Amino acid sequence: MDHTNKSILIASASVLVGFTLNQVARSSWKKLYDEEPPSTHPSKEIDWNKVVLWSIVTGTVISTAKLATERFLTRKL
Repeated sequence: MDHTNKSILIASASVLVGFTLNQVARSSWKKLYDEEPPSTHPSKEIDWNKVVLWSIVTGTVISTAKLATERFLTRKL
């Protein structure tokens, strides 16, 4: 497998992991709080505590998982 194909495969896997974890996080939030995850849509009243919590948790988990995926596949391919 050449470098370009490896790069495309790694990037695709990373995006897939990020998307999947985002869906899991959204579903978990709905079950936990019985509401949609927070957004910063200007027409809605914003609960900044929930926005910060959502940002920290999803940002940390998804970024870490994407990085781990990229590193794992880089070493294995």
